[in-house]
Amino acid sequence: MADSRSIGGSAAVSGANGAMWARLAVRALVSCSAGVMAAGFFDWRAGALVAGLTAFSFVLLTVVPAPRTSWLPALYGRHRLLCELRRHGYRVVPDDASRYLVVGPGGGYLLDTRVWQHAVSRGPRDWRIGERPASRVVDRMVEYATRLEQAAGPPDRATALRIVPVIMVVGRLPEPVMRAGRGIIARPRDAVRYLLQQPEILEPVEIEEFADGVERLRAR
Repeated sequence: MADSRSIGGSAAVSGANGAMWARLAVRALVSCSAGVMAAGFFDWRAGALVAGLTAFSFVLLTVVPAPRTSWLPALYGRHRLLCELRRHGYRVVPDDASRYLVVGPGGGYLLDTRVWQHAVSRGPRDWRIGERPASRVVDRMVEYATRLEQAAGPPDRATALRIVPVIMVVGRLPEPVMRAGRGIIARPRDAVRYLLQQPEILEPVEIEEFADGVERLRAR
């Protein structure tokens, strides 16, 4: 009696070979179709050129590995980074789809995690985040953080919570964490590492008080 594992293996190999030949057939058909269309619009030389370039592009897509990006996909990476903060005693309060207030032993921080909109670059006069000057982006975050500070703790508390805006970006920076006035500009992992390295200034009870205050503000 034949070994079931060898039968399964043969079937898997056969299926993989069949899928490979099917892909090759489809790509050859696409290349020929593109060549025929170009020949119809221009001449046979243009058709041959287009067909050849189309086939070559399929070869490149198959052979050349996709480049590895230096940051995680937005949703998956953001979830992991927020979980890392929670494991170290930070309370995470969602502000909207991409902003979070995190309050923990190292203080309060307003995280803007829209890295896909925050490509950082060096302009002729200053740094830019996306299409806007970095100073303007930071100023808007500071204004919003100031409004949150007013509701982050009990009114009779002697020391108010100072919320530091953190803008997560993608791109090259001269250093892992850049200070811009009250704000911080950093790549996601560097930003979280920076928060976890801060000295402890809040007790667990204070963390809960401040986070509850922000949640009450968001519920209005």
